[in-house]
Amino acid sequence: MNNNSKQETISSEQLRWFERESSSWLDEGLIEPNARDTLLKRYQSICVSPGHSRSSSWSNILLVSLGSLLIGGGIILLLAHNWEHFGKTTRTFLSFLPLVLAQSLCWYGVQYKPQSLAVRESGAVLLFFAVASSIALISQTYHIYGDLERFLVVWLFLTLPIVYLLRSGTTLMLICGIILWLCCLEREPYWLFYIVLIPHLYHLYQQQSRILLHWCLWVALISLTISIIYGSSYYASPLDNWAIYITLAMGCAFYALGYWLFGLEQDGFWSNAPSSFGILIIGVVSLMFTWYGRTLPYDLWQVENAMSFNEYAIIGFFIASLILTSIFIARRYQEFSASNWVALTSLVFVFFGLIGYFFRFNESVFVISSNLYILIGSVLLMLQGVNRGQLMLLNGGLIWFSLLVIFRFFDSDIPFVYKGVIFIIIGCAFIATNVWFKKKQQAESVEG
Repeated sequence: MNNNSKQETISSEQLRWFERESSSWLDEGLIEPNARDTLLKRYQSICVSPGHSRSSSWSNILLVSLGSLLIGGGIILLLAHNWEHFGKTTRTFLSFLPLVLAQSLCWYGVQYKPQSLAVRESGAVLLFFAVASSIALISQTYHIYGDLERFLVVWLFLTLPIVYLLRSGTTLMLICGIILWLCCLEREPYWLFYIVLIPHLYHLYQQQSRILLHWCLWVALISLTISIIYGSSYYASPLDNWAIYITLAMGCAFYALGYWLFGLEQDGFWSNAPSSFGILIIGVVSLMFTWYGRTLPYDLWQVENAMSFNEYAIIGFFIASLILTSIFIARRYQEFSASNWVALTSLVFVFFGLIGYFFRFNESVFVISSNLYILIGSVLLMLQGVNRGQLMLLNGGLIWFSLLVIFRFFDSDIPFVYKGVIFIIIGCAFIATNVWFKKKQQAESVEG
């Protein structure tokens, strides 16, 4: 055997298969125990862990995509430097050249490298930006009138098929950026284009492409939330007073959706984007209620600006979020742990706001109830974190409680010296709790 030859590697799934098969061979008397141990040691030495293979794959994708962007940017800069010296025919040819080159790379990836995720993603990203450059250069060459909104809409329509033709998650995230840009540029219902991306997200979910799915979900959910909030909360908006309740309902719906898709046993923060982002929204909005209470005004519909299709669509999304969360609670409440109840109980504040629209009650109800909610909820999270041995849950409860304390200090006339002492005490509590928890885990592992 040539020792200088390149040694092949196997995945952890292949190693587990070999362990099962060799065990059955041993029971059937086909191999000796010593031979099985020798073979297992050999294959264990060349096994590549899933985390290492995934990180290598993603590092290749990121580096190749970055290289594609740099090459495309360099070509555009070289052309821009000499652009005014070219004739109209040359400009037209050069305008379509990046598009043709990007499409050629995509064709090569689909035809000859269909299993190469790096080639497919880099080609899709290059094509995504090549479309934009071709639109801009042709418009400049032939003096086609248009504004930024029209440019973004055309760019969006022309690049949406890339997501499905090349199955590109990176392009999906870039398209989320275009939709967010449009929503911030014009308060129109461009956020409805996120619906077009749902089939590809579902395809990633079915294909168990978890890393790509999680990144796409994080980007899509953050973009959708900003789009909805920006479209509903602005001066003289009919939904300005609704924005905080719409945001909280979205957070509860995201939280329910994440556990509905990935199961209640999925406790990873990054690996369950809907639930993790939902709990962040719930935590922030509940802290806002402790700062000030807000009920819906009684002259809610007597506003300066009339309701448009965008406002009606946002209200529809708000109602759908409430229905989704309610169905999830009704079907899965028997499986809930304390942390699930803490998160979903925040939906009560939405109904407080709706009830306050019909029945007059003091806004201090929000302040008092939200302070009690965070106080009790943070304690329950810390207790569950200790009982289950989950450091992230324990720290989450500590952070939530600490933010409540900080908010109360800024909301009162307490001397800065006392505030500084309290901050030091909270910091020491964080360090002491984490050190104690680590020692507790080590002691349990030694005893086990």
